[in-house]
Amino acid sequence: MWQPRIDHWYDVNKKLGTLPSRYKGKGLLEIYDDLRASPRTYLFFDPTVRAIEDESVGKKIVEDEEKIVTTYATPVGRLRDTQARTVHGTTTYHTEYLLKSVDDFRRMTYVLRRQRYEFDRQLYDEMINMIGERSQPIINVPWGSIQRLTVDWMGFERTVLSMWKHPREVEGFIQEIEDNDDKRFDCIKATPFKFVCFADNIDQDLISPPMFEKYMLPRYRKRTRELHEAGKICVSHWDGNIGLLAKYAKETGLDALECVPPYPMGNITLEELHHAMKDMILFDGLPASYFLDLVASEELESFTKRILELFSPRIVLGISDQLPPNGNIEKVRMVSKIVESFVP
Repeated sequence: MWQPRIDHWYDVNKKLGTLPSRYKGKGLLEIYDDLRASPRTYLFFDPTVRAIEDESVGKKIVEDEEKIVTTYATPVGRLRDTQARTVHGTTTYHTEYLLKSVDDFRRMTYVLRRQRYEFDRQLYDEMINMIGERSQPIINVPWGSIQRLTVDWMGFERTVLSMWKHPREVEGFIQEIEDNDDKRFDCIKATPFKFVCFADNIDQDLISPPMFEKYMLPRYRKRTRELHEAGKICVSHWDGNIGLLAKYAKETGLDALECVPPYPMGNITLEELHHAMKDMILFDGLPASYFLDLVASEELESFTKRILELFSPRIVLGISDQLPPNGNIEKVRMVSKIVESFVP
């Protein structure tokens, strides 16, 4: 199976009016069909599971061309998060994190304790009809444990300083995140989703081996155990340098790793990754840089055949992480032909 993530390439080039002429006026799924590839469907299915705020919590999202501002108003105080749009307006980055200090933990704790989760079956069925036979439904769960703080709510520097200066408060708040996730996973376990992806953005430069052992390994073991009991397949998004963390892959209970960038983009070779994963499934694996024009098509072809030979049949081939906006879409078509002709 060949599942290149091309939505960022599509969004940017559509915004700039630089889509190839054959794709002018075409939707994303039409382009996938033309390329003889399939989409990674959490793009479509993530909105089917959502958090519902308590009536005592006022959540407001205000958007304009430059930024997205999210605020929470609670009886114990207010919180504010600001994300700026990138130059083309198709994605965002934080300019103001939701939690400025450990003092904000009690405000977010108020929100988390009162949240509930619901599954929108009608929207799910609509997405099923849209996707058809192209691909299996998959749902993302957001950053877990300490990753929720470092990546999304607090930022790396502020989180690390808080762990040093206020360890008890950080540990208590991480437990509140886990308690809230109990409700999220209970909701997901009751849905028809077969595949669940932990969108954790694992990178050894953000979560060192000791931190991984303390925070992520117990979480993975707990969550994969309960999801397996519910008949789910567990994937996690390890899209950074993982050379020092790969040894933990089999200990997590995960069935698959997604989006690992091998050398030359990451710090792990295909052979090292294969050895660490053993009988796990690899999602993706083709370095995004190989889809730039500065890399010869022959290099991409050779790498593609090599990864298929090494990981087949336990691979869902894709791009680690996304086709760049200036990537060559015809190289995606080339890989489609390689996959179709590949004989294990």
